[in-house]
Amino acid sequence: MAEERSTQVQHEELHNEDFQFVLRALLATYQPILEELLRLSRAPEELKKQVEGSPPNCEDEVAQANALFEKFLTEEVAIRSLPPEARQLLGPPERWRWCLLHIRCCIIFGWLVCRGPRTFRAFAYYLYRYWRCVRQVLGTPVSTPPTAHEREDFQTLVVALAAAFKPYLTDQLASVEFPAGIPEEVMSGKIDCFEGLEASGEVFERLIQEDVAPALLGRKAFEQHQQDPFFWFCRCWCLCGIRFGCCLARARSLPEAVRCLLWYFRCLRDCFQPLVCKILKPALNACADEQYFPGPNVLGVEIVGTATGGFCTHYTLEWKDAAAPPAAYTQVGIVYASPAPPGGPGACGKVNAPLGYLNTAVGPVPNSVSVRLCVYGAAGTTPCCTTVEFQIFRQRVWITSVEGVLTGPNGVLDPTAQLMAGGVVKSFGSALGITGRAWVGQCTGREIKRFTLSYQPGFVVVAGGAGWTQFWQVDYLTALQRKEIPDAEFTLTSFWYYQPICLPSPPFPPGTCFPKDWLGATRWWTGPLIPGSVAPTQTFPIDPQAGPTWTAQQVFPLNCHSGKYTLQLDVEDTTGAHYYDIQQIWIDNKEIHGKIAQYAGVPPCSSLTLSQFAPPGAPCNVPWPADLLGIAYDEYISEGDLSIPSDNFGGYELWIKKDGAPDPGVPLPVPGPGAPPWGPPFVGTNRVGDPGTVPGPGLRPKCSTASPAPPPGPELSNRLLTIDMRRLDAVCNPAEPGLTLSRGECCGYVLRLLVWDTSVVPAGSNGRHEIEHHFPVCICNDLPAGTPPPGVRG
Repeated sequence: MAEERSTQVQHEELHNEDFQFVLRALLATYQPILEELLRLSRAPEELKKQVEGSPPNCEDEVAQANALFEKFLTEEVAIRSLPPEARQLLGPPERWRWCLLHIRCCIIFGWLVCRGPRTFRAFAYYLYRYWRCVRQVLGTPVSTPPTAHEREDFQTLVVALAAAFKPYLTDQLASVEFPAGIPEEVMSGKIDCFEGLEASGEVFERLIQEDVAPALLGRKAFEQHQQDPFFWFCRCWCLCGIRFGCCLARARSLPEAVRCLLWYFRCLRDCFQPLVCKILKPALNACADEQYFPGPNVLGVEIVGTATGGFCTHYTLEWKDAAAPPAAYTQVGIVYASPAPPGGPGACGKVNAPLGYLNTAVGPVPNSVSVRLCVYGAAGTTPCCTTVEFQIFRQRVWITSVEGVLTGPNGVLDPTAQLMAGGVVKSFGSALGITGRAWVGQCTGREIKRFTLSYQPGFVVVAGGAGWTQFWQVDYLTALQRKEIPDAEFTLTSFWYYQPICLPSPPFPPGTCFPKDWLGATRWWTGPLIPGSVAPTQTFPIDPQAGPTWTAQQVFPLNCHSGKYTLQLDVEDTTGAHYYDIQQIWIDNKEIHGKIAQYAGVPPCSSLTLSQFAPPGAPCNVPWPADLLGIAYDEYISEGDLSIPSDNFGGYELWIKKDGAPDPGVPLPVPGPGAPPWGPPFVGTNRVGDPGTVPGPGLRPKCSTASPAPPPGPELSNRLLTIDMRRLDAVCNPAEPGLTLSRGECCGYVLRLLVWDTSVVPAGSNGRHEIEHHFPVCICNDLPAGTPPPGVRG
């Protein structure tokens, strides 16, 4: 009986007066083409000349499509194709002529794409022709060459095409990877000549969504027409037109072309189906992954579904705790998908597309939630509502900071973010504490199993895959460990130890203890604190009450355990799924060099006299300069890279003290010689000299495994500063009696050099790389006693 009714309906459609009119127009369009083909079949010589003189080209194909469908799709044909509801909605043709011209481009697009098998790249080419066609008929043709805004629009369309095309490729790949069942499906008739015909239609359905309309039509045309009450119908009409053109391109006979037209009529009538509301993802009782969506900048759950139907005006999304009453539904935390504003309401025309997002970061959202979708039509129309309940599987996986230094302004989810303090990218050395969150959960039977930390040389932006070296591991395998799973921020570089909690006796019986595992925070040794030494070996138990252990790994010894690296946090759940975060970091374990080589031309432990520096008469109103030569040098993290933080030289400072005076002595102005009272600056901010690859006594060479290698050369000393020697004369400088020498007095002095960098080095002195060097010297004030010379400060 159902088959008889279907046959009766088809008979009525075929003999409908409007259908007959449109069919005659379609046949009239095809007739000249068929007659020309028939004529050429009787004129082989002419046919041969055409083939030889006209090689195939893309413009001929487009021209043929334009000629075919411009003749067919007149206003009268369009009106006779539409159901009564559409004619009432559209009104006079001058209101919707722009829509008709657009529909002609839609039919041509479908016809061009489906004339043969198309790769994604070829699909993109025809999308380009479609886009140009739409812009042309709307009176805003694409510029030659396209403007920056136009290029951006087409890029948006190609990205949308990629998203629409991917499921088709995934299905094909799955069939290729698992072909075992295909022979049986073919032999049983499940796979026949109609297989795959719907696949291209589904691609079109996913592509022509409302969120691509601004890029397709142009923002100005979109803003002008989106207020039209029939705007949603134009999208539906366009989809029917694309699939109609596609069907005609595949038709191998006139009866098949008639069936295409019959389907086209049905499709247009389906545009006025009742309101449709479906939530397709998350599915009922599913475990929905919490994810970060960069487009809307939302951490949460994507709601995918359908919100469409005749005279649809808008839709809303709401959520509540699954156990709460219906009155608890709220839109707080809902972010709507484009083209609607984030605050909603949603725009109609969504078919198996993102409707919006439940933002789980704006406030407390329980693990089990219910989401309600309601689609609304014109006044007097009963809304279509549906609900779905699901659990949220949260993915709080990120590295927040290293040694308290946070990621840059774009936050922890940006794979290119740098660790910055005061707006400056920082570098790190020796033992490092890494902080973050490593927690996923919690759906029934699904929670965190372990997390690991790994590194890879260089800055990478894609997590997972090969090339990572694991250096840290924390497992949650036992009941005691699972009780201690942290779901807030903590030190990722932690290790397990067992320490039961014992209650005092009395009042409790002796030996009343509760077993407990603890996570103890520590630091990961990236390399030795002092180049040439060995960093501590770090070995920890997987289970503090069982045997297996794991050992932390230092970064590669190449470049002296230094360079650009990417850290990866990998969280594995109990189903074997992995969740990642990556963090770029500069690691600096290279040497810092500091040495005083000469004081006024003499080596350490030598003697100097003030008369060597004082001018004749030893006047106190002019400097008595003496140069201090040496090296204050911090190696670049990457040789030749002078940017921060590869260049993280901090500075150097010098003091001088008389034997018996308190440390560190009095600071010396840089670069000197200065003048009484010898004030700041006391810090040199530029490197001085070079330790070389073959240094002299008291210095180690530059990193021997540096990448790229430093240029070979000997140690080179240069001027650290110039000391004003009158400062040591009690006559010229009576203000500093603890530093000066009386005339005729000799004493030992020590010069102290401190050199440092700006790397964060918790194991280093003062939390950085720094080095001290001391230079002893004996100085005699051999100036004659008597009347103070000119300029004496009394």
